[in-house]
Amino acid sequence: MTSPGDVDWSEMCPDAMQLIIESLSCSDFHRARTVCSKWYSVSKSCVAGLWNRYPWLILFRESSVSKPPTKLFTKFSDTNSCKLFDLREGKIYRKRCLGDKLSESRCLASYGNWILMMNPSLDFYVLNVFTCERIDLPSLSLPGEVRFPRKDDARFLEQSWSCLDREMAVLWIDEKTKHFVVSLICDDKYLFSYKKGDDSWWRLEGTECLAMAHKDQKLCVYTSDHLIKILDYSGDIPVEIIEENPYLNHPFYYDPKPWEYIWKRRLAITTSGDVLIILSLKGVLEYQEKILFYIFKMNLQGKEWERVDSLGNEILVFGDGITLAVASGKEEIRGGVIYFAPDDVWPQANFPSSPGVFDLATTKIRWSPPRLIYRPPSIRFRWIVPRI
Repeated sequence: MTSPGDVDWSEMCPDAMQLIIESLSCSDFHRARTVCSKWYSVSKSCVAGLWNRYPWLILFRESSVSKPPTKLFTKFSDTNSCKLFDLREGKIYRKRCLGDKLSESRCLASYGNWILMMNPSLDFYVLNVFTCERIDLPSLSLPGEVRFPRKDDARFLEQSWSCLDREMAVLWIDEKTKHFVVSLICDDKYLFSYKKGDDSWWRLEGTECLAMAHKDQKLCVYTSDHLIKILDYSGDIPVEIIEENPYLNHPFYYDPKPWEYIWKRRLAITTSGDVLIILSLKGVLEYQEKILFYIFKMNLQGKEWERVDSLGNEILVFGDGITLAVASGKEEIRGGVIYFAPDDVWPQANFPSSPGVFDLATTKIRWSPPRLIYRPPSIRFRWIVPRI
């Protein structure tokens, strides 16, 4: 008789693997595909048609509040845990991760199943929200002009969060090889990046940066002089692309109308490779305030930035500059919409402090889901787009 310890699970029949994997929940599926390379390969081939990619919500609880009020947030007292909310299926997955308290850390970016986290000591790490696999990044050495406090400063915690209050970051990672790139803009000026295998963080000199997006080993950066720079990350160090940059020397300008107030700017890259500039605004018409999003794309023939009113069959996740095509026939997941988190829009009392979906065609918002509209202030949200 063969004991359980003698079984080589990698030699299981692929058809049997497929039956097992297809019967698992989404959370268990992501753990199963890490068993070995053969299980990973079968998972890629056998479930590609089962789930279409679409945004989920990840919820982090602040450590300062002990009694979350609604049913969704009950049993959420562990400061090392987060919750994954599949809105389409109406399922909630609770994930507990060892190490830093997630309630005291900040989620800066997401890509697929991975999130970029920063704790109050300015330590950065990349975390898989399904398997809880963690990749630690080296300490970030910052230039003197940023004036970050020393870690032995009694006011370090308060000042460090303040210095990064306007930060934005992007993350890219290969699910199989774990090759990754992290880029961070600090204080609306300084661009730092780190990729797997580097000894330290790299800094872009001589350029102030406001927004960025990453795709296919290239980082597009929106600079303070309203230009788009493109950096190639395929080599040992990032190299600026000049001759093949169609946006070079074509600045983007938008003068808001008297009733428009710009809140944030973001970049995104479509599935076809086009760079988009997205503005999050507040509009005031007839004494009524309204959340708006404007999208601009360059007309490569006329070399002019033009406002566009459609994303076609693609959806956009505002915070991470991610776009993805929607599979045809899935009416519950429509293209032409922007997924946003509470921090992405103008902070006004008459707007619900919850995530939402903005329809470009109608300019209407679907607050998602209704039971999160009056969420406790102790909960932080972020959209992620799980990959299979």
